[in-house]
Amino acid sequence: MRPIDAGSTGGAGPWFIRAVEVPRLTEPFEAHSYAVDAFGLLTAPALSGWLQEAAGRHADRLGVGVEPLQARGLTWVLARQAVVVDRPVALGERAEVVTWPSGADRLSALRDFEVRVEGETRVRAVTQWIVLDLATRKPVRPGSVLPLELVATMDHVVPLPGGRPAIPDPVEVERPFTTRYRDIDRNLHVTNASYVEWACETIPEAVWRSRRLRSFEAFFIAECLHGSRILSRSSVAGDGVFVHSVVRDDDQKELARLRTSWVDR
Repeated sequence: MRPIDAGSTGGAGPWFIRAVEVPRLTEPFEAHSYAVDAFGLLTAPALSGWLQEAAGRHADRLGVGVEPLQARGLTWVLARQAVVVDRPVALGERAEVVTWPSGADRLSALRDFEVRVEGETRVRAVTQWIVLDLATRKPVRPGSVLPLELVATMDHVVPLPGGRPAIPDPVEVERPFTTRYRDIDRNLHVTNASYVEWACETIPEAVWRSRRLRSFEAFFIAECLHGSRILSRSSVAGDGVFVHSVVRDDDQKELARLRTSWVDR
C-alpha cells in the first residue's frame, strides 16, 4: 500500500485492531426523504455519512474514538475509499451498516463495510485511515499510539485501489463551490462526503437522469477549510466513467482525486 501525502485528509473517522478478533459493529439506518435524490435513491454523500458514522460509533465503543485521540493531540482522517453500490438503498428502506477493522500497514489502517437490507448486501466498501498529529499535520504510525498489537491485513470486500485515477485532461466540466459550515467536520476541515458531492455535481444532466451511481473511488490529498473557494473538474474516462479533481481556486492546490462510474437505472 502506498503511503499517502503528509497533509492528506478527508474527514474524521476511526479504526481499531486487536491481536484477537474484534467484534463487528452492526448499526441500523433508514433512508429518509432528506437523504435520497430526485429518483428516491440514497445519495452518495448520505451513504458516505452512514459509513463514517458507523466507523465512528465502532471506534467509540472500542475506546479509540476521535475524542480520546484529540486529548492526545491526534485525530483520525480518511485517506482514501472505494465504494461499490451493487443495488441502491431506496427511500424508506431500513438498512444495517456492518463494519470491522481489516488490517494495517506502517502508516495506515483499513476498515471494511457492508450495507445490508433484509440480509441482502447492497453496498460494499473499504476505507484507509491515518492517525494525524494535530500540531505537525503529519501522519503517525498507528502502532505508536494504539496500545494493542496490529494484525495482518485481511481480505477485503472491495479491492483497495492502487494508484490515483487520472487527472481530468482536458477538463470538460468545471464548477465552482464555496465551502460552507455544513461541509466542516470535527477536525475543522472539509469532510469526505462533500468531495464526493462536488464530484457528482459535475456529471452531465443526461447521465444523471438516465443512470445511477455504481461506484466511486476517492483519494484525499490535502486539507480544505471553511470559506475556501474550490473548483470541481471532471472529464469522461470511458462509458459511464468519469475522473474528477477538486482544487482550491486561490492556489490551484489539488485537494482530492476521484473516479465515479454510472450504470443504467
